[in-house]
Amino acid sequence: MNETITLRNSPKLDINLQKDMFEIVDQLTPKNNGSYAYGSLKSVQLNKGWLLSLLSYIPFFWTVPFEPGFRNRTHLNIKLAEKTLRIWLLGSDMDKAASVKKELNSKKV
Repeated sequence: MNETITLRNSPKLDINLQKDMFEIVDQLTPKNNGSYAYGSLKSVQLNKGWLLSLLSYIPFFWTVPFEPGFRNRTHLNIKLAEKTLRIWLLGSDMDKAASVKKELNSKKV
């Protein structure tokens, strides 16, 4: 199995799922780049920004336009044995991000 999931094109964010490991190419946060064994994987969480989560419960606010300065804090939090990766998802495909979360969590040892 070798599958590359492109979450964002610019700046590039790819996650390559291989048989025994996964590779991250993150041009926004280069310190996340690397290959990681599934054996070191502890958990994967998809965290949405608190404002977006809060406003989803209040339909009225969806009619109010957001300020252009609103900061998207949505990210994948990947906990490994040796470190934690925070992959920012600004401009990313959220359906694919949810798919990556599911795939990685299914590979945990």
